[in-house]
Amino acid sequence: MTRKSSDISRRTALSLLAGASAAASMGVSKSAFAQAPFDLAGKEVNLMIPFGPGGGSNFHGRLYAAALEQTLPGKPRIVAKNVDGGGSIRGTNEFDKNAEADGLWILEISGSTLVNSIFKDPSINYNLVDYEAFLSSPSGSIVFGRSDHAGGLSEDPVANVKKFIATPPTIAVQTITSSDIGMLLSYDLLGIKPKVIWGIGLGESRAGIERNEFQMRHDTTASFAEEVKPLVEAGKVKLLFAMGFEQGGKIVRDPNVPDTPHFLEMYEAVHGKKLSGLEYDVWKSLFDTRVMGGKMLLLPPKTPAHIIEAYSKATAEGLKLPSMTDDKAKLIIGNYPQSVGADAKRILTSALTIKPEHMQWLREWAAKTHNQTIRG
Repeated sequence: MTRKSSDISRRTALSLLAGASAAASMGVSKSAFAQAPFDLAGKEVNLMIPFGPGGGSNFHGRLYAAALEQTLPGKPRIVAKNVDGGGSIRGTNEFDKNAEADGLWILEISGSTLVNSIFKDPSINYNLVDYEAFLSSPSGSIVFGRSDHAGGLSEDPVANVKKFIATPPTIAVQTITSSDIGMLLSYDLLGIKPKVIWGIGLGESRAGIERNEFQMRHDTTASFAEEVKPLVEAGKVKLLFAMGFEQGGKIVRDPNVPDTPHFLEMYEAVHGKKLSGLEYDVWKSLFDTRVMGGKMLLLPPKTPAHIIEAYSKATAEGLKLPSMTDDKAKLIIGNYPQSVGADAKRILTSALTIKPEHMQWLREWAAKTHNQTIRG
């Protein structure tokens, strides 16, 4: 090596050392050079809502979108798109096909999306377990019946449930593998053996109970104030029980209807004993799917950790905004605590997990009780 080339090498080395020293003095780590800060300034984020524009998932997704526009880095514009069909399968398939793991794509799902995955609907082209949840919102369910059923209901929910056991109602259900399955199981465990009209979704059946086509039905707590409470106040229906809510590992009364017994209370009152064993385990699995994982916001598979963290932090900050704590927001998310970040991911994983013995029990139950086939 010549003296000249040796001098150049020394100068190069010294230059590199000086740069590293300057970077260290400014508190800049090696990873900072490799990864630019996550900034959505001037960007447009796509929110897929795989349901029609009038449902609870639509309002939930748009409520959070408005908050995230204020709290995400760079305050991007979030554009919501409704794609209805197949109990959320059509829109979720579209999202899975087009979404990239760059922070510009968000998916809203509900309990029905989870159930479709659990029972492996053949139309599904995605694997939800690979997705990254950054928000989970519980969504309770309330069961009510016509006040004039079987000679008239009283003010005692237990006595009223016993009337529905003695005089089975006609109810509407979409499919055996829709999110209604948890409600069907609850009715059966109580001893209510309804006549089921298949192929009718929740929205379509709302008017049916007023026309006495159906004598009992369930609704979400998100729809309670607008759809059910007026019927209660008019004396047309009475609340029977709610599914309940899990808090501290225990099922408690739904905070949105605290005066109404939850399912496990009603079961014990009707049968004189607590629900237990395999029946409880199966019921609890479906409860987790329908209630605790009722509404979620997800990022695509393989989304980098720093983007998930940014969305989780923005969601936590968004929950403090006045728009997320006012009466309008409460109509959508109720009085339930919201789970963010890693807690949301754990709920997603739990809601998608059903043991093989539970699945086999459900298959046998569906065939025997409703003459329906469960695949998966």
